[in-house]
Amino acid sequence: MKYVFCLLLLFIVHHSFSQNKFDYRSFTKKMCSPEFHGRGYVNGGDIIAAKYIAEQMDQLGIDSLSTGYFQPFEFDVNTFPDSCRLVLNGEILEAGKDFIAVPFSNGNCTINLCKGSLKYRMIHVTGEEVLLVKNRILEECSKNDILVVHNTFYSPDSSRRIQGVLSTLSEHIPIIELINTKFTWSVSQDHTSHLYIQLQESRCTLNDSIIEIHLHTNLLANYETKNIIGKIPSKKNPKGTIMLTAHYDHLGRMGTATYFPGANDNASGVAMLLQLGEMIKSRPLKRYNVLLVAFAGEEAGLLGSKHMSEHPMIDLKNVRFLLNLDIMGSGEEGITAVNGRVFTKEFELLQKLNCRAKAVPVVKARGKAANSDHHFFTEKGVRSFFIYTMGENKNYHDVYDTYENLSFSSFEALANLFDRFLRRL
Repeated sequence: MKYVFCLLLLFIVHHSFSQNKFDYRSFTKKMCSPEFHGRGYVNGGDIIAAKYIAEQMDQLGIDSLSTGYFQPFEFDVNTFPDSCRLVLNGEILEAGKDFIAVPFSNGNCTINLCKGSLKYRMIHVTGEEVLLVKNRILEECSKNDILVVHNTFYSPDSSRRIQGVLSTLSEHIPIIELINTKFTWSVSQDHTSHLYIQLQESRCTLNDSIIEIHLHTNLLANYETKNIIGKIPSKKNPKGTIMLTAHYDHLGRMGTATYFPGANDNASGVAMLLQLGEMIKSRPLKRYNVLLVAFAGEEAGLLGSKHMSEHPMIDLKNVRFLLNLDIMGSGEEGITAVNGRVFTKEFELLQKLNCRAKAVPVVKARGKAANSDHHFFTEKGVRSFFIYTMGENKNYHDVYDTYENLSFSSFEALANLFDRFLRRL
């Protein structure tokens, strides 16, 4: 009889666990699907994602705060909701692969550049000329000219300087920038006065080309989005709080046909957040409450974390540690901890635990960097790490950051490593 009772108990426990187990792969895949619109600000992709994440927290038994799962805030954002079309010599080019509209482009326009056109004229200049004689370039251009800038044979630093000048010039003249490096898109809270697109040089020289550009942008003022917050109480009377954070937003859509899935950045990080949430919910920390936060607005300038740091849901003086998770889809080459050189005691603990567990080949340390959602909390005195994986997948802020390109090679091992780390703080 005792043997039968034990078998029955094991069955109940196993059945209950299997029913509630978080499937990080399915979650990540869904977050990258077209119905989420790149988790940006076209078609409410961010709101669709926020609702889905809150539902996942609820299903995992992660409590909301008394105010609910959401912390709303507002900001301005430039979007590309409709037409984003470039036709070159009769061939329709593909947004995100052949060309992109620069995030702060103001492109409510249709431009036809034909051979012998009297309406528009293409002015070809090099990147070096942009740096040296930008004022003369402006003086020689009329209001219907388009500046074609060849930015293809300079160092990365020089190319960035050229693009900085072009962002200023785009207040006065439309710009086509020819590049031969990968596209890296982002989100802008504003736009300039004119069109600014980047085009892969391999697609054309534009010297004798017939080109049509159709672009529609929409600057959304006071757009409301939401941080998502869940809480797991400690097992005993708490002496503080540990924060687990990851941003869920991404770049959204560029026109109706192109969206940016954001698999590694950062559907994978939110998956790790919820994976740890499930693990801690099943075995709460002894002396620390855990606050799980999925931030919005990270890609637009760390806006969600800035808002929460200024309007915290808890006293930040009681936060023992903040662990910010981003780019969790690989790990073949190890992980990097931003602030590892600042909070050396915690970094040594993380390294020591990894040496035992061998979760990843190496744990590297960086100094302070304002490159993710830990930043504003660090500035307010919260000890924190921003951890990201390193691996073969180099897709970042482009259309190739897809679920299919994730390896998840170290995901489960890292979840166990982070869980042990949090329990040792």
